[in-house]
Amino acid sequence: MDNKKLIHDTVVATLAALNSQPKPQDCYKATEARLYAYPVLLENIKRYKLDIRDLKKEKNTEKSKDITCWGGASSRLTPEEKQQARIMAVEVKLARDQAEVDKIDRILNRLEASEDAVAVDLIRQVYFFCVPLDDIALREGVSLSTIQRRRTRLVRQLALMLYGAEALI
Repeated sequence: MDNKKLIHDTVVATLAALNSQPKPQDCYKATEARLYAYPVLLENIKRYKLDIRDLKKEKNTEKSKDITCWGGASSRLTPEEKQQARIMAVEVKLARDQAEVDKIDRILNRLEASEDAVAVDLIRQVYFFCVPLDDIALREGVSLSTIQRRRTRLVRQLALMLYGAEALI
């Protein structure tokens, strides 16, 4: 009986995993969301670095009377350990955002190497600087639909670079 339940649970989990795989439209939307987030992430990185610098300067030696933090093995954390934990929390956020920015930079460099600088410039204008598509079309002397097709093609390429074969499903 246990084997049948194990097989049943495995099949159900496998089917659920297959059904939850992202569709190409999901990868496209996720790629756009990542591109739109890029400028915000750059600002976050600057702010986190300032926060870390400020936390390192700050001397927190007084004990809190209302909140008690306990570490492992039932020991009370010192003010220095609490301060170090705050710094580490901000460093984790910094590392996460920096990794995302680095990944976007890498795929844009790959796109620039495989296409040309004009393609990457279009991505930067649309997603990083929020320039309207019709302004770009006017500046380049092409129709709005041409710019829309270029953007769609480029975002699909970036999605393939970010998500691999998942973007093709």
